[in-house]
Amino acid sequence: MADITLAEWNGNVWLVAGEALVDDMLANTLPPDISIEILACASKDEVRRLWIQLCGEPGFSGDPWLIHPAIVARIRRASPDYPVFFSQWSALLDAEALAVVAAAAAWAGENPEAPVTLADYRATDGVPALADLSRLRAQLIAARLHEAGIDAERITHLSRDLADLPGADAAPTADTQRIDIIVRVGEPGAA
Repeated sequence: MADITLAEWNGNVWLVAGEALVDDMLANTLPPDISIEILACASKDEVRRLWIQLCGEPGFSGDPWLIHPAIVARIRRASPDYPVFFSQWSALLDAEALAVVAAAAAWAGENPEAPVTLADYRATDGVPALADLSRLRAQLIAARLHEAGIDAERITHLSRDLADLPGADAAPTADTQRIDIIVRVGEPGAA
């Protein structure tokens, strides 16, 4: 798990783990070994459940820290993972997904030395059809990246175990319906 976990829903991002590091995150003074992940949530309730799961029941009835969009943008620039979300049992790249792919392609184009990895999340004992669907989704994203000028040989695909994600013992979430486009400068190969 990352040192700092942010939860994103409906265009807003909240800090759901790593509160001890919030001052350095806001001031952009985090040490380089501190990891940050942004998890997409399907609802505001899911944001709160993730916060409680990672930090425990809060002693008040409010929400976790809401992070300013400019800080989120800075974090994405520093560690650009681009999550592409799909509807359940769908491989359709909607307008939002296409915008994410375009942003990832632009970043990859500006950083030609960085590998481009497409990561999916699935249960190791999952239904084979879900693995096929993940591969199809990744192929569609790879095709769009290639159309945007990213060399196909630069794009790799990996599968991550769904059990490694926070809340993996709960009902399936948006995490099971996503492919991350990972473009990290300075990494020698797939993330």
